[in-house]
Amino acid sequence: MTRTLIYSHDTYGLGHLRRCTLLAGGIVEADPDNEVVIVTGSPRALAFPLPERVDTIKLPAATKGDDGSYQARRLRCDLPDLVRVRSELLLAAVTSFEPDVVVVDHAPIGMAGELMPMLRRIANSRWAPRLVLGLRDIIDEAARVERCWAADGSWEMLSAYDEVLVYGDARITTTATELELGRRLRVPVTHTGYIAPAMPEPMGGEPFVLVTVGGGGDGHELLRRYFDAVERGALGGMRSVVVTGPLMSAGRRAELITRAESMRDVSVVGFTEDLRSLISSATGVVSMAGYNTVVEELAAATPALLVPRSAPRLEQDIRARRLTGVAPVDRCPLEDLGPARLATFVDHARAGWSHPTRVDLRGVTRAAQRIAPGRLDPTTTERDPGEERTVCHV
Repeated sequence: MTRTLIYSHDTYGLGHLRRCTLLAGGIVEADPDNEVVIVTGSPRALAFPLPERVDTIKLPAATKGDDGSYQARRLRCDLPDLVRVRSELLLAAVTSFEPDVVVVDHAPIGMAGELMPMLRRIANSRWAPRLVLGLRDIIDEAARVERCWAADGSWEMLSAYDEVLVYGDARITTTATELELGRRLRVPVTHTGYIAPAMPEPMGGEPFVLVTVGGGGDGHELLRRYFDAVERGALGGMRSVVVTGPLMSAGRRAELITRAESMRDVSVVGFTEDLRSLISSATGVVSMAGYNTVVEELAAATPALLVPRSAPRLEQDIRARRLTGVAPVDRCPLEDLGPARLATFVDHARAGWSHPTRVDLRGVTRAAQRIAPGRLDPTTTERDPGEERTVCHV
């Protein structure tokens, strides 16, 4: 049996928690005795079902401003107090749960350095779990990551980790490759492939375009522009299903719902647990370019028009650029999302976007085997959903 604690800082959106939940599922599937606790700051920690033998510990929520600074989402406290509370909860979780492995998602020293007490305790203790750092494919511009890690002490603390897992395809340039982590660190740096779920079969029915903006905290302008294009006939009467996300403000969601009431072919929902079914069933998806949404689109082989955000970091734009041409996705800057651009995408999606998806999507199995080698034979796991698939949506 392996006890794994996964730290997920979750200061913006839902992506980190969703990725960590998939990873936790792979770990418990690898061995029926494995257990996982996810320590998360997500304000929607209970929004998604958890696998058996996986549980969560909730940290007080933080959020990130447009300038990249952190602040408490709900509590009336300043950042130092919030970090202190979260640090002490993290330390208590590690001390009481006594994990064999601690997986840190994305941030080597946590939000605003909140992992430092835990990392120091582990370094100075006779009991020492194995430390694994999990990085998504793209963090930001490599030069900016280099500077930030140097300024906040992350580079120095990377020496505390026993392994780095990169949740991406080594054939597609990742931030870890650009930073030459394999050369600079004295520990294994492994590209696992993307952390992709098993996608449901399409539901059938009339064709529709799905529009999703992830958690929704910064998707309002994309949806406004999409509605503008629909009103000007860009979809030619095709139905639209718009998911605003649970983190969009009530006022902005109400504005969109009111506007959609005048458009016969547009449905608006705030949140759905069936988003993966919608992605699999859609003729095409218009979305931002967050990690989880893009990976689900790739796993479903559904054509996607990616409208990446460009602040507070360029992560989404870099991902969209690098995947265009190797998968059935296309990049569209927000300012270019108009009737003509949307109509062209829908025409291509309806005609059948014949482009093979050759992206490694076996990250769940590979990462789980690196974190907690289990009893199951990895050669018997599911076929890579990105291998030898040709997109043909009609």
